[in-house]
Amino acid sequence: MTEIALLDTPPEREFDALARLAQRMLGTSMSSVTLIDPERQWFKARCGPLAPWTERGPALCAAVFESEAPVTMADASLDPRFAESRFVTGEPHIRFHAGVPVGVRQADGDNVTIGTLCVLDDKPREPTAGDLEILSELACLAEALIEARAVALRAAEAAEQQRLAVERLERERRQFKQAEHMADMGSWRYDIASNTTSWSDGVFAIHELPIGGGVPTAEILNFFPEPDRTAFLDAVMRTLDTGEPFEMDTDFTSAKGRWRRVRVSCEIELSKGQPVALIGVIQDVSDRHLMEETLRRQARTDSLTGLANRAEFYRMLDLSLREARSAGNELAVLLIDLDGFKGVNDALGHAAGDDVLRKVADRLRQPCYEGWFSGRLGGDEFAIVVPTSFDHRRLSPMIDRLLRDLDTLTSMAGHIARVTGTVGIAWSGTTDGDGDTLLRQADAALYTAKRARKGTAQTYISSSFIDGLTG
Repeated sequence: MTEIALLDTPPEREFDALARLAQRMLGTSMSSVTLIDPERQWFKARCGPLAPWTERGPALCAAVFESEAPVTMADASLDPRFAESRFVTGEPHIRFHAGVPVGVRQADGDNVTIGTLCVLDDKPREPTAGDLEILSELACLAEALIEARAVALRAAEAAEQQRLAVERLERERRQFKQAEHMADMGSWRYDIASNTTSWSDGVFAIHELPIGGGVPTAEILNFFPEPDRTAFLDAVMRTLDTGEPFEMDTDFTSAKGRWRRVRVSCEIELSKGQPVALIGVIQDVSDRHLMEETLRRQARTDSLTGLANRAEFYRMLDLSLREARSAGNELAVLLIDLDGFKGVNDALGHAAGDDVLRKVADRLRQPCYEGWFSGRLGGDEFAIVVPTSFDHRRLSPMIDRLLRDLDTLTSMAGHIARVTGTVGIAWSGTTDGDGDTLLRQADAALYTAKRARKGTAQTYISSSFIDGLTG
């Protein structure tokens, strides 16, 4: 449960919509997306007279969680397990209950149940197989939403996790296909013998063309900009030649000039063993694509400063280091620690401290530092990868400029505080190690500078480094 960081989080539109959809489709007075922990059940989303959370013991949803299987009760007051439950004898007077488990997939591939999707009513009714079928399909969506959160969190931890996150997002997209009633899609068919194409209404809608206006057969490829147009045509030709189906995501421009992201699938239709047509589906996945891009961006970015976060900085440092060594070049890494920052937090409050961090980030984005890759490693610690175009001689005046830029004043409620920055510098030529080794060297130089005089810079040189203090 800690892994997905979902307990006690604010309401989210997607989960609320899922609970409302379950309530409407089954016609009950209550519904919930429920998470179960050892002591309580907590509602991520709820409809009807349900408290934000309750103890686990007498909870009906806990029966679904513990059995890890669908559970229905026509009248809970007649069920010996729950007849005396305060939720049955008192508010909200639950009678009918139907619920299915909601699980998440762990790193080892096992699916672990973490909660339930339930509908409840204060009137008895006989459950049907259709009730559980609907709930099971909606639970797939809940699992996909939960998995999306876990993907974003894991992606921030390391560069390799980012690759895995993309794979999981692709799996989630396939899961969303199971819910066509919630997707914008249409089907198409290309008749090989007559060289004609037919579309469903949904395909006309995606193209923003009038239904019944005729398929613009000669112009279909024009809706796909290059290089996606060529990739789509090549995929179609491979399917015609080999019979192998394909599915691809591509950019798309509607008849009204609007950008979209669409998913196109294609396979051969056979008649008496011979190919007679290509058939497929086109789906507008623009919102999902933008959401995934946002998740990727959030996984790489420090939310307070807008700079790269720790995981993204380490990834870019290792990449830059490999490229520099491959080209026979040397790069520098700067590690920055803010002096006086704790005093700002203590005297002026965390809002003032956050303002200082944002000011530092803005100064690191100045045009004079173009090409420098900056990140916030955490707290008041920043780091910079200096491009190989800066040698020792060119870097020295820039360090002086950087120290001046890090010298800031902040005020709040009539109080003024000063913050400076101390910088540790390490060059890749001093080590054959990875980025982590280079950062440790910069850290050693940083603390040598802080011991000598805060607000200065120090360069790491081998095991003993005396390069003069700057500032």
